[in-house]
Amino acid sequence: MFKNKGANFVPRIDEGDAVVTIRRAPSINLEEAKRLDLLVQKTLFQFPEVITTLAMTGRAEVAIDPVGKDTNDTFVRLKPKKEWTTAKDLDGLSVAFKDALEREVPSTFFSISQPIEDRTNEMISGSRADVQIMITGTDLLELKRVSEAIRDAVKGIAGTGDVRVERVLGMPELTVKPDRARLARYGVHMEDALLAIEAARVGMPLGWVYEGQKRFETRLLVPPRAPVPEALGDLLVETDDGHRVPLSEVATITEAEGPAQIRRENRVRIVRVEVNLRGRDLLSWVTDAQIAVDDKVVLPSGYEIQWSGQFENFERASKRLAVVVPIALALIFGMLLWNFGDVRYAISVFAVVPFALTGGMVGLILRDMEFSIPAAVGFIALAGVAVLNGVVLATDVRHALHEGGHFDSALVKGSVHTMRAVLTTGAVAALGFLPMALATGAGSEVQRPLATTVVFGIGASTLMTMFLLPAILKITLRREQKAQLHAHPHHHPVVATTARE
Repeated sequence: MFKNKGANFVPRIDEGDAVVTIRRAPSINLEEAKRLDLLVQKTLFQFPEVITTLAMTGRAEVAIDPVGKDTNDTFVRLKPKKEWTTAKDLDGLSVAFKDALEREVPSTFFSISQPIEDRTNEMISGSRADVQIMITGTDLLELKRVSEAIRDAVKGIAGTGDVRVERVLGMPELTVKPDRARLARYGVHMEDALLAIEAARVGMPLGWVYEGQKRFETRLLVPPRAPVPEALGDLLVETDDGHRVPLSEVATITEAEGPAQIRRENRVRIVRVEVNLRGRDLLSWVTDAQIAVDDKVVLPSGYEIQWSGQFENFERASKRLAVVVPIALALIFGMLLWNFGDVRYAISVFAVVPFALTGGMVGLILRDMEFSIPAAVGFIALAGVAVLNGVVLATDVRHALHEGGHFDSALVKGSVHTMRAVLTTGAVAALGFLPMALATGAGSEVQRPLATTVVFGIGASTLMTMFLLPAILKITLRREQKAQLHAHPHHHPVVATTARE
């Protein structure tokens, strides 16, 4: 049952606000982007949950994350959740936002997230999505084909929210290819033809203009009459004998669609498929998505798929925990062995740990929480706290046996004598974590799994210490029990002795 609950890297924090990430065609101009931004905000204000919106189109080239006019982030300030009427949670409201925006605003891709979550994902993995599927290869067209096939394979999986293929094509491009034969026929140097193109697009540097301490570069710009192939072809290029010929006479000018961006990682081209999840845990979704991609997508030779984003962080943390947890448990057992100097006592007390961990798992199931890294940290802390009560009880029993008491009498006496201490220790530890387990404020989503595992685990370990540990000690300390029976064959049983007392 616990396995079916799934797992996340960290629980999703409810920030109380939303951010609408918008992607458009790379060729869009600023006026059209502004018009669509206003239409997006007008659509969002149709929802009673929205208080204010702030749209930011593009970034300055000196910013940390430069983007073009085709990228927009609209920050949406929301009312308190108790006043929501469109949906009960952020997932439901995100779906409503997305449906309305796709219906009202054309030619636009929308992704709904939260401001801090959005930035955190980007800083950790370079992508703002919960899961990013990276396809590595050499040819952009083949990368685009494979990425679209992966998008089609995963978009029907339960829990899939926003699915976006990174745009690699779509930038309008003019290609000027000089013809060497015609250049020679007219007596035009290729450098002169290229200089004409440079003068039309970026300008020719002429010198500097000084105004006091300020210095400005001067350029000669000879733009064509219109940004079309025919107008660019009308630019004049000088020949060796001083005549001028149109650029179209010595070069082929074509208008095509070029790459909007070329992304590389480890010197290899990549294209990303970004997915945001809705109402499903990370691990189970990725498992289903990997199966779907393996069944439906055929990778050409030399191309690979990497699963990144939050899933990559989860895998990295899981591998680290696979080393840390055994070391922590070994240290706990080593300290028990050092404390008692007897492996039987150490094993008996350490046997409480699995029951405590089971109690923590039951707590997560009862509170409908997935396994996460904070929960894993809680299990590690729980393993250390769970043995404390066992140490108290086992020490008392051992002390009674060393005083020469009967085995059964020492076992009962130690258990009864330490009951108050066991209950007090367990109650103090559980009550200390209870406020974290019941917290509902901002950021409490990370605290609750850790505190829940500790509270429920300590409850289970306390009960097991009181009722199960004496039985385990009776089994592991059979040698002392047999030795006392041989030394005192007619010793009264513990029940009769307790009754007389």
